[in-house]
Amino acid sequence: MKKNVMALSIAAMIGGLGFAGAASADVIVGTFAGTSTAASIAAGTLAKPTATNLEVTRAGVGHALIVPYFNAQNGNMTVLHVTNTDQVNGKVAKVRFRSASNSDDLLDFQVFLSPGDVWTAAVTADANGLAQIVTADNTCTVPALASGTPQSFNNSSARLPSYLTEAQRNALTREGYVEIFNVADITAVKAWDTNGALNAAGPNRSPLYNATKHASGVAPCSVAGSAARTLLNSAAIADYTTELAAATAGLDSSTGGLMGDWYIINVPQTTTFSGAATAIVANTGAGTAGAIGNFRHFAQLGNNLVTGNADGANGVTADPLFRNLNVFDAAGAKVTTAALTMLNYDAPDLSTPFFSAASSANTLLQSTNLLTALSVKSITNQYALDASITAKTDWVFSMPARRYNVAANYAAVTGTTGATGPTTANAKYRLFTDLNANGTQAGEWFYPAVSADYTTGAGTYKAGGNTTVDTAGNICVFADGQKFYDREETSATAGPVFSPGTASSVSFCGEVSVLAFQDTGTSVLGASVARNTVTSGFYTNGWGVIDTTNAAQGLPLVGEAFIKLSNPQAGTGVSGTYGINWAHRFTK
Repeated sequence: MKKNVMALSIAAMIGGLGFAGAASADVIVGTFAGTSTAASIAAGTLAKPTATNLEVTRAGVGHALIVPYFNAQNGNMTVLHVTNTDQVNGKVAKVRFRSASNSDDLLDFQVFLSPGDVWTAAVTADANGLAQIVTADNTCTVPALASGTPQSFNNSSARLPSYLTEAQRNALTREGYVEIFNVADITAVKAWDTNGALNAAGPNRSPLYNATKHASGVAPCSVAGSAARTLLNSAAIADYTTELAAATAGLDSSTGGLMGDWYIINVPQTTTFSGAATAIVANTGAGTAGAIGNFRHFAQLGNNLVTGNADGANGVTADPLFRNLNVFDAAGAKVTTAALTMLNYDAPDLSTPFFSAASSANTLLQSTNLLTALSVKSITNQYALDASITAKTDWVFSMPARRYNVAANYAAVTGTTGATGPTTANAKYRLFTDLNANGTQAGEWFYPAVSADYTTGAGTYKAGGNTTVDTAGNICVFADGQKFYDREETSATAGPVFSPGTASSVSFCGEVSVLAFQDTGTSVLGASVARNTVTSGFYTNGWGVIDTTNAAQGLPLVGEAFIKLSNPQAGTGVSGTYGINWAHRFTK
């Protein structure tokens, strides 16, 4: 199928993205050992998970993808490509856009990829500064993204700070990162009869497979009002609580195989940056890739989540805003009432168990696994500030797993400083999930900024003090140090000053922070949600290393250096602006 979004000038997203209704769902752990067959599917079983570990893979193909940064600022457009490299089975993928500020959910939906399929979409800002998405793709989504029709991100005060104006909430939608994960496979096994019923001797693939499989470049489910579209909608909002229910629908356990790419393009400024999504693979303890993971499909509904596991929402997420177990505020006090009600479309997330049963303990273990996989102890990259070519540099630092250890509770805000942020970041503003479930911070990544120990009833929650809150309400963590070099071996460890203020160390404020070099104006990316600037103490061109040891745990960081430059010899009518980006190098 032809998928070209380069010519799109606007993009938009679905706000709300939920349906009314009731559902009770959970993670399903398959019981059939081996690759599914017609007999196993007809018997109502799913493939048994073989995965035991999560890791970031350089191969670029996995069960989950992270696009570390999207940007719709200053005329930028971000384009996404998601590829199903599995040439046999289809994939149900969950796509979720999160804000750069504090990882708030801006939009989520499901994409149904047929074997070898590619889904593409573009994100820009509308006339009011609200992010929006558009696609010209025939791959089916639920809710449906109509081809060429812009629809907006969600700027509701129900999830974004209610103390901000609408324009300020719109600004929070223009930068962030994207989570994409395989929640279920669409099996290619032939186990259905001519009436669409399960039958081991049946000669047909499932109705869902046929509804999503492209024919002459068009997926049948993309036709509005068609029977295939009705079937797809039903599959996306169905309540799968048993293996039989999932198998009957033509679904199976997830096997990964997703590949992602992104680029940020600014047509008026003739600048493009591009990269591959960070891939997370569920593998075996021996490191074998392509392992089988859990079935993790939840109904795309906007009603309260009701799960089948004994721990409720605690069994499907480590997000401290949705939990009422093993959560503490910044004063060390135990939290027993969830700050937000988890809705069906909030699940799954990256902390929902990939390869173990849904339970509070397993969700905490998965988050620890994920944070460990992403953590690095230093970040290294280049910068260029050569005035002769008008060189500018931004470094982007994305922490896509931070939400599962600490999150911002906007409901704790009682006033504002001007109109930019909370008056006081009180103790209940920062909520922390105790990933050890033992009341200690040992081995965790983010923990309360208090100076005493607090008895919690589950042990002693020790203070570490490595997080703060800036005036905009972004949660911050500081690097342990940094060293900048020029290109001739000269270096400096002291002297760099980071704005705002006179901080002498890099701070990662927000879930996706941008560090601009020297340029206090628009800089390379036009970032404004969570940004600071190196204002002095650097060299014209060179490289730098930032220490993120963080008491031996490291910090869960991914990102890139973005450099923009121009050719002063370019003549009238000739593009002379260029973009270069390099992924951060790191140590583990």
